Amino acid sequence: MAATEAELESYIQVLLMDRAEAMRQDEEEEEEAERRRRGPGSRIKKMKTATRKSSERADAPTEESDSDLASGSPARSDLARARKILKAAAANMWRKSRDCCSNVKTTAMTEEDVAAAAVYRAKAEEAHAKNQRTEEADAMAKWLATGDPEAIKRRDEWIEENMKAMDLADIDPTEDLSDDWETVQAKRFRKFWEFSWADCFGSFEDTTPIQPMLYTDVKPPPGTAYPIRTLQVFSVRITAIKDELEWPLDVFGIVAARDSVDHNRNIIFNRTRDNCQTIRRESPCLTLTGPTRAIVVEDLMHFEVTLQVKGTTESEDRYLSYLSLCCRDSGSSKSYVFKRVGTSKLSTVELVLGDMAKSVEATISVRVAGAGWPEGFQGVIFANTTSIGARKIELLTFTDDKLPVAADGTIQLSRRVVSVEADGELRVSVMATCLEGQNVARDSKTFKAKKASRSTIELEFLSCKLEVTVAWSLVPNLPHFH
Repeated sequence: MAATEAELESYIQVLLMDRAEAMRQDEEEEEEAERRRRGPGSRIKKMKTATRKSSERADAPTEESDSDLASGSPARSDLARARKILKAAAANMWRKSRDCCSNVKTTAMTEEDVAAAAVYRAKAEEAHAKNQRTEEADAMAKWLATGDPEAIKRRDEWIEENMKAMDLADIDPTEDLSDDWETVQAKRFRKFWEFSWADCFGSFEDTTPIQPMLYTDVKPPPGTAYPIRTLQVFSVRITAIKDELEWPLDVFGIVAARDSVDHNRNIIFNRTRDNCQTIRRESPCLTLTGPTRAIVVEDLMHFEVTLQVKGTTESEDRYLSYLSLCCRDSGSSKSYVFKRVGTSKLSTVELVLGDMAKSVEATISVRVAGAGWPEGFQGVIFANTTSIGARKIELLTFTDDKLPVAADGTIQLSRRVVSVEADGELRVSVMATCLEGQNVARDSKTFKAKKASRSTIELEFLSCKLEVTVAWSLVPNLPHFH
């Protein structure tokens, strides 16, 4: 059943009103029962209450049974259609989640695989029966690795059980109905995460413990890492705000990615209230600091966006964005750019992303090798892949001539992890602009991607030399349990 997002949201509102009316009717029945217990003396009070409630109901649809919905009333038919659409949407959400999770490639099983599958199946089923989620997930990952198609089937069944247990498609009548639908979805994602992953991966607020360069200097265990589909984060910006807000905005909060490797926060932006970023209409992009490792998108992954606007006091702080945006494996054989947009009560947020096919992780470090940064020049250091050359990943931008350098000469980059196709190239560039004129100096060099080890080149401009080192690593594809 096809329906636009706007249409679906309108039907959801009808259903919410229906639920609210049911709650009001329950209250009225309780009052009626109380009046009967007290006797005739409460009749006048009840009539006043009923009059008030009937006036409140004048603008709301009344509670209907499923059989009454077949009548010809437009409100009733709308409500029936809303229920059908929501039911179909829930089924479609499960189907897509199941399809996205069915990425394990099955091959002919050896005798050793069959024996291992039997062992891990027994362990997974025992852990599932005892509700031991960490042990279940560990055994299931090993069972899947044997290539047993029965493992995929059983995993999908257990995922469906979890979805039914959470009953995500149902609307909780105690839920805060003043929230916008995107906020409701974000809250439900957190509940689902805590239900599904807390036993395996700790607290919802935990950041990923997996560091970059995991397999730069050591070989990964067989079958656990290879060139894989990842996401490149080019920018996150506030594209619109509601009239009740005014530019500029002092913004703080978190933007993080959660993938199937450990489901923890892979921080992309993180600012505290005491360290806000001021964004303006003409420059609404957040200054990103991540990801801290490559973002895997073999299975369903989510972006968590929790941003606030700083008020005069903490009590006057307001939520600018509270969103959960998902991305799926596109199946594309080529890398490309796409956008994910989410709108909440006060703003619209746009993420510009790159779908990087068969990619490896590149961790970039830059060191001052010769004379220091030229005085009187501001600068920017950025990277891009040759496959998506028009999109730059800003590693560092500074608007004065004070280059942030550690004692050993290493430049303190804002970002340092990017994704590159295994058969592609990475270009690293530097550009220096005179603060008091139009003089611009620049240099760039290209690296051929590798699956491990390091590559080093030098960038030269004016009297400055920068040594750029890229540490290459394959990306893990199996869960890393805590």
